[in-house]
Amino acid sequence: MIDATAHDVSTMHPSEALSPRERFKRWRYRNRQALEGWGILTPILVYYSIFFLFPVVSVLYLSFTRWSGLSGAPVWVGLENFHKLLTVPTYTQVIGNTILFAVSILIIQTVLAFFVALLLNAKIRGRGLYRAAWYIPTLTSAAIMAQVASVFIAPSDGVIMTIRAQQGLPPIIFYTQVDLMRLVIIIYSVWRGVGGPMILYLAALQGIHPEFYEAAQVDGATGPQLLRYITLPLVMPMTIFVLITGIIGTAQIFESVMFLSKGGPANLTNVLLLEIYQDAFSNMSIGLASAEAVLLGVGLLAFSLFNIRIMTRGRVGE
Repeated sequence: MIDATAHDVSTMHPSEALSPRERFKRWRYRNRQALEGWGILTPILVYYSIFFLFPVVSVLYLSFTRWSGLSGAPVWVGLENFHKLLTVPTYTQVIGNTILFAVSILIIQTVLAFFVALLLNAKIRGRGLYRAAWYIPTLTSAAIMAQVASVFIAPSDGVIMTIRAQQGLPPIIFYTQVDLMRLVIIIYSVWRGVGGPMILYLAALQGIHPEFYEAAQVDGATGPQLLRYITLPLVMPMTIFVLITGIIGTAQIFESVMFLSKGGPANLTNVLLLEIYQDAFSNMSIGLASAEAVLLGVGLLAFSLFNIRIMTRGRVGE
């Protein structure tokens, strides 16, 4: 005869006979890898939430409000800030200036970086020194480089003014002439930013196997033909990467305008990042500045997604 009490004990689930502490220990053992992973990720997620997720959500919300940032609560205004950015001539001019600078700097910088990389890829004496000389402006502080540029265009004792005075030519006040000031900003930005894409192109050129050139030269190919039919196609993936990442960088032009022209003359060299700074901290219009940041962020996000799509595809150009 089987004891009913013994039968109940034998059919009881093992976890029912354990204390809560023992159950927790078993659960922790079964999920130890997941817990270790979350333990490692938690500081990163906290940092990400505080310094990225929260600011992004806050800026997105504030872009639909009117707020000074000092007193009172944000007032919901809907799309008013975005309508102002796209209709008021002052802001459309700023957006146009940003696009003009971004495209001009990108084209000149990419072309210059490619040909400089071609020259620095050649076997010449001291090429390491030349490479460093081209890359040093990229590593140097923007304020220092802007101060160097200011020495050339200073209205009284600048290098250009001094040379023109010695030749008996009339002075040129760069800060009052829009076209010259835009040209100065473009040249300064290219000079300071060409080192990055130059290094990328140099790496791409060094990745081309010399046998391609040797085989083409045996067939009678000339230098321009080697450049057109071998070099350019093989560095095309790098060119796409440089163009897409470059537009993201040049669209965020700020230091050169801030240090050289302050957006003048007549706001004709002002750019979006400088306008965000002025609206937020000078005009105390946090809502409008947030809308400008969102507008710039959406544009850069579109280029970033396009970049990811290109770089994750099997072949470029499909």
